[in-house]
Amino acid sequence: MFKYLNKKGFIQHHFFWEKNGAGFSLIEILLVVATIMILATAGLISYRSFQKRLELSTSVSDVIATLQLAAEKTISSEDNEQYGVHFETGFYALFKGFDWNPLDPENEITYFPTSVEYTDIWEGTSDTIAFDRLTGTTGHTEDVILRLADDHSESRTIKILPSGRVGLEGTIELTDTREVDSRHTHFDLGWSLQGSSDLELHFDGTVDVDEVITMADYFDAGETVFDWSGTVVVDGESQVVRIHTHSLDEFDTVLCIHRDGRYNTKALDVSVDGKDIVSFTADGVATVAVFGGDMTAQ
Repeated sequence: MFKYLNKKGFIQHHFFWEKNGAGFSLIEILLVVATIMILATAGLISYRSFQKRLELSTSVSDVIATLQLAAEKTISSEDNEQYGVHFETGFYALFKGFDWNPLDPENEITYFPTSVEYTDIWEGTSDTIAFDRLTGTTGHTEDVILRLADDHSESRTIKILPSGRVGLEGTIELTDTREVDSRHTHFDLGWSLQGSSDLELHFDGTVDVDEVITMADYFDAGETVFDWSGTVVVDGESQVVRIHTHSLDEFDTVLCIHRDGRYNTKALDVSVDGKDIVSFTADGVATVAVFGGDMTAQ
């Protein structure tokens, strides 16, 4: 920069920058800076919009997983309870029991990101989805809709079928093509489980899985009741099974096996201390084994 007096005696300022023999005016510099700022702002807005949509998709996946978990816990009668999921605008909660109790310390609450909200479109009906014990079905089949808090046109719909199946709209059949059947089977063994040591489950998979349950942990004090339920992962897929007695004394046992076709995809063999009781195909067809006694489908 340099200064000189013009004819009227005022100081004149001149700015110049040299680059390869060419000069840039102040206006040109300001235009370049303004362009960079506009592009940066547009990029930031685009990134934030992408981030919000990602948060929405992640929340939808988490809600579906929680609904499926509630159904699985109910089918397996975990803690001899049924389970459900309750929704509020800013959070959802996995709860134990028939009704939602906001004061229950065992509620598993998950808060939505600030960009995501649950929208109540049920007009006064309950925002709670509960699953029926043993079958995993539900009478509450209204949609669950999540949306962006600042853009209600950006939303996702979760469908819930009477059978208890859950999925994102467009990815789940609106009618159940798979048989809705709890695979609730009774076995009048003709011999007593009292004094038995191991309940043995064999699942067929890419890599077969053997699960051995110590029966003493699931008998009552007098060995008049046996009740086990659990989830076994085979080839990355959860297999949900419950095995318990309807009656048990020193002479006989009526054993009950719940193997829901919606939550089991692998063939299963059940035995006690090496005594084969039943074999299920992957599709749920049961074949009684030599120690299975009289089998009755419920």
